[in-house]
Amino acid sequence: MIRLILGLGLLPTSALTLCAAARSLGALTLRAPAARPFLIGALAALGLWLLGLASQGRGIRAGVLRAARWVYVFGHEMTHVLAAWSIGARVHGMEVRSDGGHVELSRSGTFISLAPYCIPIYTILVIGAYRLWLGHNPGRGGAGVFEALVGATLAGHLLMTGECLWQRRQPDLAAAGGMVFSLAIIAGCNGLAVMVLTKALFPRVVALVDPLHRVLTLSAMFWVWSYRFVKSLVRSLPEIHRS
Repeated sequence: MIRLILGLGLLPTSALTLCAAARSLGALTLRAPAARPFLIGALAALGLWLLGLASQGRGIRAGVLRAARWVYVFGHEMTHVLAAWSIGARVHGMEVRSDGGHVELSRSGTFISLAPYCIPIYTILVIGAYRLWLGHNPGRGGAGVFEALVGATLAGHLLMTGECLWQRRQPDLAAAGGMVFSLAIIAGCNGLAVMVLTKALFPRVVALVDPLHRVLTLSAMFWVWSYRFVKSLVRSLPEIHRS
């Protein structure tokens, strides 16, 4: 019950964070020609995802798409594993298939259960690999390829996370504290991830502090208005009863 209430309390903030993230992406599309590699990578991921939805049967194309989904599932399950290791839990086994997978852990919790839905693991790997590349090859560039890979991996994470939550019942959400609480956390974390990454890549175009301040202000206004509405409604109930 506590997490349900907390989830309901977080929903407005999470929704506003997603809206702010969408505005950040809109700013890149309209005002940042330098962001074209990032946007091309994101569109490529979208095209591959749509192709996967439409593809049926066998053949080379279907095999490539199954391989792409296997890669996503592997990253999803490995994020469970890394989250478990980070808090000292033991991993007893992992299964990965193109249509799903699971891990066997000594214990679970909110962080372990929701980590794959909130953390774009392949985007983090791309960033780490690029930093290593620059460390060993200073001045060699490759920024366009890096931005395209960030766009592709981030878009792929968002699309596949949305698909998983929409098409299948996820036991992870129940283990984390219920659907409402989990969806609020997932939405807020992904919106924040988009804002932080786009700000880091394109600091002159994307704002961060002002949108986050606006999110918090509007969230507070929503709950103040809701409190006043409920308060006035409760006060009016005796009058309605007497009449």
